[in-house]
Amino acid sequence: MLSKTYHLRFPDLDAAQIAAPFMTDTLGAAIPECKLSGLTILIGKEGDISVNIFFSGLNEMKMFEKKYGDFVDTMKRTFLFKSTGFDGVCIFNFDGTDDEDAA
Repeated sequence: MLSKTYHLRFPDLDAAQIAAPFMTDTLGAAIPECKLSGLTILIGKEGDISVNIFFSGLNEMKMFEKKYGDFVDTMKRTFLFKSTGFDGVCIFNFDGTDDEDAA
């Protein structure tokens, strides 16, 4: 499984909360369009937002990069933040969610 990780540091929590809906709407639309295997968006109390996007293969990752790869640059035109990120290969992922437990 391949992944892209983004870390965005906003000046404060209020700024991150204002930017969060843009991120969830934009990246949420990429789920069916780019066949994402997983998406996690976390917001921290200091104004950080971390995004992990998972792909089943290289074709899906390339499709995402082609259609949504500029979303951070688009955000920089509207919001003030610093960003880092990297591409990676998932070496461990655990999800304790079990459908039987939800019943």
